[in-house]
Amino acid sequence: MKSVLICATALIVSFVLVKDVYPGDTLAKQSVLDFQSARFKAMVDEDLASLERFLADDMTYAHTTGITESKTEFLSTIASGKIDYLALAPLEVDVRIYGDVAVLTGLARLRGAVGDREVGFTLRFLEVARLAGDAWQLIAWQSVRAPEEGD
Repeated sequence: MKSVLICATALIVSFVLVKDVYPGDTLAKQSVLDFQSARFKAMVDEDLASLERFLADDMTYAHTTGITESKTEFLSTIASGKIDYLALAPLEVDVRIYGDVAVLTGLARLRGAVGDREVGFTLRFLEVARLAGDAWQLIAWQSVRAPEEGD
C-alpha cells in the first residue's frame, strides 16, 4: 500500500511539473501573445526603450525583403526612420511553448513607409522568443509576403 501511495504521489508531482512546460499551457501562450502585441506597439510607436528590452542581444530580424539585421541594426533602422511601421496587427497566430522558448507562426498585416513610399501587405512570419527572467525577448523573426487574394 505504501508503494502505491508513493507511486501515485510521484505521478501527481510529475504531472504538475510537466504541466508548466506543456505546449498547451494557455497562460504561457497568452503571455507570449501579450508580449508580441507590446512589441508590435513599440515598433509602431518607435519606442526604442521598450524595444531595447523586448529584443535579445543576439536577436536576428529577417525582413520580407530578405535583409537580415542584428538588434543594433534593427533599432538603428527604426530610429533613423528608414522603415516607419505605421500599423502592425496579427491576423492569426499559433503559439507553441517548449520550456522557456516560444515558437509563433502566423499571419500579420503590416502598413508602413519605406522612405517616402507607403506600403501595405500581409506577411507570414516565424517568431522565436525566450523567457529571460520573468519577461519574453525576441530572439528571431523571419517573414515573407503572403499571397494576396487573387494572386
